[in-house]
Amino acid sequence: MTTPGNRGESTSTSHMAEQAQRRAPEAPSQQTSSNDNHALEELRHLIVAPERQGLAEIRDRIDNLERRAEDVSSVVAEAIQMRREQGDDQALTQALGPTIEATLRDSVRERPHVIADALFPVMGPAIRKSIAETLRTMLESFNEALEHSLSWQGIKWRIEAIQTGKPFAEIVLLHSLVYQIEEVFLIHRKSGIVLCNIAAPGIEPMDADMLSGLLSALQQFAQDALRANRDDWLDLFRVGERPTWVEMGPNALVAAVFRGNPPEDFRVRMRNVLEEIHQRYGAALERFDGDVAPFRATECTLAQLLEKRVRQGEQSGKKKPYAVMTVASLILMALLGWGSYVTYRVHQWSAFERTLQQESGIAITSFERDGGEYRIRGFRDPLAPEPAALARQAGVDASRAQFQLAPFYSLDDSFVARRANKLLDPPKTVKLSVKGGVLRAEGAARPDWIERIRDRGPWIPGVRELDLSSLKDAEVVALHRNVAEIEAVKLLFRVGRAELESGQQDELEKTKGTIAAMLGHASRSNQSVVVEVVGHTDTTGMEASNLPLSRQRADQVLQALEHMGIRNSALQPVGVGTSQPLRAEDSDEGRRLNRSVTFRVKVTPVVPAADEKPQ
Repeated sequence: MTTPGNRGESTSTSHMAEQAQRRAPEAPSQQTSSNDNHALEELRHLIVAPERQGLAEIRDRIDNLERRAEDVSSVVAEAIQMRREQGDDQALTQALGPTIEATLRDSVRERPHVIADALFPVMGPAIRKSIAETLRTMLESFNEALEHSLSWQGIKWRIEAIQTGKPFAEIVLLHSLVYQIEEVFLIHRKSGIVLCNIAAPGIEPMDADMLSGLLSALQQFAQDALRANRDDWLDLFRVGERPTWVEMGPNALVAAVFRGNPPEDFRVRMRNVLEEIHQRYGAALERFDGDVAPFRATECTLAQLLEKRVRQGEQSGKKKPYAVMTVASLILMALLGWGSYVTYRVHQWSAFERTLQQESGIAITSFERDGGEYRIRGFRDPLAPEPAALARQAGVDASRAQFQLAPFYSLDDSFVARRANKLLDPPKTVKLSVKGGVLRAEGAARPDWIERIRDRGPWIPGVRELDLSSLKDAEVVALHRNVAEIEAVKLLFRVGRAELESGQQDELEKTKGTIAAMLGHASRSNQSVVVEVVGHTDTTGMEASNLPLSRQRADQVLQALEHMGIRNSALQPVGVGTSQPLRAEDSDEGRRLNRSVTFRVKVTPVVPAADEKPQ
C-alpha cells in the first residue's frame, strides 16, 4: 500500500535498481545470490517502511485512549452544534439527559455548596419575588374584603351571602370583579394531551386531564351532531359560572378559563401567545410522542395571559389602606400583649419575693435575677413551707428559681409551738401554745406525759419558760368527776322499811360502777378515798326509831356494794335520821326524797412514809 505522496518516490527507486543490475558484472552464483538478497531487503525497506510507520501510528492513535480522547475532544463541540443545526434536538436531549441528570444528582449529593453557590444569584431574587407577590395578592384580597365589610354595601353583600348560601368572598368577587383569567391550558391538537397549564395565585387548579377530555368530547359531539367541518373547533363553552375561550393553532390550542367579561382583544393576546409557542416549539409539536417535558418552559409564555381587573371605583386611590392599618394594629396589639405579659411576669416574681419575705420561718438575704432565672439565698426553718410550693401558689415557674436556703430554727412563737407539738406529741385533751417564749399547756393529761413536758419542754429551741398552771392530771380530773356523780346519787327506800323501792336496783348497779372507776383513778393519782354511805329518814314516826332505821338503810346499801365487789375499807355507813333532810317535807315528794341513802366522798393525798422514796 502506497500513498499518493510516495508513489513517485517508489517508481524512481525501482528504476535505479534496474540500472544497477544491468551495470553490475556477472559473478559467481553464490556471490550473486547473496547480493541479490541484500538488494531485495534494501528495496523492501525502501518500499514498505513508510507504510509500516503510518500503520503503526494509526494503530497507536486507535489503541491509545488518551490520544483518542484528545482527538474526540477537539471536535465534540462542533459535532453537537452540527447535530443541533440538523434539527435533531430530541435525540440529542435523550442522549445527554441521563448523563446531565446523574451528574447534577451526584454533585448535589457530594458537593451541594457548589450548586448552591451557582444558584445563589437566581434563587434569592426569585424567592423574594414570589413571597412579595404572594403577600401583595393576599393584602389586596384582604384589604378588598375588609373595605367591603366595613361599608353599608358590604353589609348588603353579607345579607346576600346569607340568603344565597355563598361565601362572602365570592359575593365580593362577583360584584367588584370585571374579569379574571383563572387558568390557562396548552393542549396538543391531535392527541388532546395537556402540554402545560398554569393557574392564577389563590385559584385552585382544575383537573387538566378532565378539562382536556371534556373539550375533546364537546368537539366530537359538535362535529358529529352539527355535521361541522373537521377543522372547525369550539371557541367558547361554559360550565357553571366559569366560561372557557379556545384559540386553535395548527398543532396546539390554548384554552383560557375566566370569570366576568374579558374584552374581545383578549382573544388577540391568546392568538399572539399561541403563535409564539408554534414559532418556538413547532418542530417539537409536530414530532410529539407523549412526552410533555419539553413544553414545561411554556409556563412563562402562558403566564402573560393571567390577569385580573376590578372596577375602576375599586382601584381608585381613595381606597383606605385597611390591610396596612389592620396589620399595624395587630402588630401593636401583639407588642402591647407581649409587654403586658412581661410586666405581669415581673409583677408575679415581685409578689413572690414579698411572699417569701413575709413568710414566717424563711429569711431571704438576696433575690437576684440571672438571665432568665432567679437565684434566691437565705435561711429556712425545717417546718416552713417548701419554696417550690409557694412558687406554684404564686403562679410562677419554680423551675426558673434556684433556692439556696440554709437550715435554721425560727424563734417565731408559731414555729416554736409547732416544734413543741411535733417533739412532745401531746394527747388530744391538751393544747399547747407559745407566747413570748413561754410554753403553755392547757387541759388534762396522764402523769407520764406531764412528766415528759417537765423534762423536755425547756430544751425545745425557742422555749424559755413552762406554764403548766392550766395542765391537770387526767386521773385527778376523772376522780373529781366520779365524786360529783356519786354525791348526786339518791337511793330511795320504802316507808318505814330498810328495803329499796322497786327500780332502785339499777341505780345501785350504776353507782357501783362509778365507785369502782373512782377508786381506780384515786389509786393511779396517789389519792386516798373514803365513801360515806349516809342513811336518811323522813319526819314521820319517832326520832328514837328513825335514827336506827337510817343506819339500817346505810348498812343495807354498804352490804350490797360489798357483795358487788367494792372493798369494805373504802365504805363507811352513817345514819343521820332526820337531822340532815334533803328536801322540805311540805309534799309527798319531799318526804319520799328524805327516805333515802346518799354518799359523801372524802379525797385525801397519800403521804408516803419517811423511809419510802417517792415513785
